[in-house]
Amino acid sequence: MFPILKEDSLKADVVIVGAGPAGCGAAYDLAATGIRVLLLDRTEFPRMKICAGGLAVKAARALRYPIVPVTQRTICDLSVSCRMRHRKRLKSIDPICHMVERSAFDFFCLKKTVTAGARFEVVNRIDKIVEADQTVSLVTDCGLIRSRFLIGADGVNSRVRQLTDRFPEFRVGFAVEGIVDRVPPKDLSMGFDFSRVNGGYGWVFPKGGHVNVGLYTLKPDVKITRQDLVDYATLRIGGPLPTRITGYHLGMGGWRYRPGIGRVLLAGDAAGLVDPLLGEGLYHAIISGQRAAAAISDALDTGSDAGKSYAKGVVPIQRSLLFSHITSTIFYRLPRIGHLLLTSPMARIPLMKGFARGMPLLDIFLHGYRFWLGFQLAVSSYISGVYQ
Repeated sequence: MFPILKEDSLKADVVIVGAGPAGCGAAYDLAATGIRVLLLDRTEFPRMKICAGGLAVKAARALRYPIVPVTQRTICDLSVSCRMRHRKRLKSIDPICHMVERSAFDFFCLKKTVTAGARFEVVNRIDKIVEADQTVSLVTDCGLIRSRFLIGADGVNSRVRQLTDRFPEFRVGFAVEGIVDRVPPKDLSMGFDFSRVNGGYGWVFPKGGHVNVGLYTLKPDVKITRQDLVDYATLRIGGPLPTRITGYHLGMGGWRYRPGIGRVLLAGDAAGLVDPLLGEGLYHAIISGQRAAAAISDALDTGSDAGKSYAKGVVPIQRSLLFSHITSTIFYRLPRIGHLLLTSPMARIPLMKGFARGMPLLDIFLHGYRFWLGFQLAVSSYISGVYQ
């Protein structure tokens, strides 16, 4: 057990910077066990948050509470194309994704977390982070904040990561997104248009009264402009043109993240845990926050090192990310084979069933022998010239 410190010297047992899905995922679990948690963010909630807002079934199941109040649409099928050609529709009996609006979703999660016992405060600036034997201190515009542990869940531009130099191998992807303000037609499904841009895809996510449309690339040197998005939206869904167009980075390279020994842990985008194949980060944000919480809770109970415990906890996430990294390299280099694989019955069926069951892609691939047969079929079709 850790030595008892003077209560008035600590602001909380755990300070979490960033009140998004990763931060709330950690704060909820810690607060629910009676640990004193202080959750910090730069802005009041609800806040504007740019995000495609597709919450996979696995992410919804990872949360400790249902998200029905903020679900705008539940998706059971999706369409995929390669370079805007050969569009195929993949169907599922059960839901594979829930559409949410990120501002409302984040606010909903924060309210649940505060109800569980976490405290929330707005801190505009963190100037310095100092680690000691028993504490972590944050020098902020609101004064000194001391705690036993610190979780950096403050996104792709993480101030915690920058000040502690915890993850120098951090990488970024890039996306541009806009909103088409119209009620989406009932036959407009969630869609991915692979290789619309180099090393990425275009997406269409129908919501309750509008459509999110965007372009994503895992390659940081690929430039995506506002006009690229307008051209894609016009070709894909017609008018009206997208508005509120915004570009943003995504945190990647998390398979290389090593928490190390100490009292500072990174979670979500701050730890580069966005999936490079699809640019999806909500699932890994939620479960990494929860595993950071578990590591700290164990450290407070037993005196074990939280960094070592967290390193073990994120191994499954990192395996999945490494698999996705390898897969994305092959997929975007040979997109026609990838498209054939996704749309072949041998792979499509286990893929859609796996998504509906909330399985990670790595598990679907490893446990689905049909995937291997589908891959062989895709390669054979490509070699024989079927895909023209």
